Amino acid sequence: MKDPYAPGFWAAVTALGLLSTGYFYGVRQLYQLVEAMHFMYAAAAVIAALALTALAWSSWQQLKVRKRQLEQGRTLVAIWNTKVALRRVETVFDRYFWGSYWQPGRTFQEVMGELEGTPLEQSLEALKRQCQQLDQQTRGRHRYWLNNARELSSVATAMARERYQLDLCDSQQSAGRGSAVLNRDLEVLVYTWSARLRSFDHQLDELEGEYR
Repeated sequence: MKDPYAPGFWAAVTALGLLSTGYFYGVRQLYQLVEAMHFMYAAAAVIAALALTALAWSSWQQLKVRKRQLEQGRTLVAIWNTKVALRRVETVFDRYFWGSYWQPGRTFQEVMGELEGTPLEQSLEALKRQCQQLDQQTRGRHRYWLNNARELSSVATAMARERYQLDLCDSQQSAGRGSAVLNRDLEVLVYTWSARLRSFDHQLDELEGEYR
């Protein structure tokens, strides 16, 4: 029942009917005034009991609705925070691989194809933490959202290593055939990254739609 006040309405109608019936019989049988008064008292007690029951039931329903709304709001906030963390990963990823990656001042880990200590790793770790919160909020089984974040992290790590191999081949002036193979591998990883990123974002949109 969508309207929590409907039981109270019907309880009031029932109480009015009982009161009217009691009054009718009390007036009709004036010579039995004592019995009519007893009946009226009993009807009043029933009416009071029904009213209290309806009030308690309505309060309980309102409490459930408020609790559900509060839980829904918390879930939406967790979804939005996850989206923000995902956008952060996407931005840092683009800067890391297609922007400042080739600029001087890179750390030893970056030169060796590792993400440790880099802004990209930090953004990915922040996404993982946010996904853990989202899994807890949605009571997801098997850490669904955390696994999505881990998959993105594994692809980014593979791309960093592939770029290191590409740098190494360029520095050694390797044959064009090997370089082409490496480039194809990198293209596959780029496509995989883009596909997982779009899928992640699309799934978050679907989840948000369920809680709106």
